[in-house]
Amino acid sequence: KVTKLNAHIMDRHWLHLKDGSFDSFDMVATSQTAVPVGHIVSLKATLNKNVDFGAGYSYDLILENAELIP
Repeated sequence: KVTKLNAHIMDRHWLHLKDGSFDSFDMVATSQTAVPVGHIVSLKATLNKNVDFGAGYSYDLILENAELIP
């Protein structure tokens, strides 16, 4: 489920996702598709670890180039 959307940052949309498996953890995915908050989605993406974009934006795990699966 999309819990937050940061649109048009660094030429991509940043989707914050929760699946209910951990209370305080949200997975971040980057995508060319903006998905409204509250939508439940299935994604195909590349999982990367230890990614640092600078300016304090670093991720232990991140899904990049996510595409929606219909």
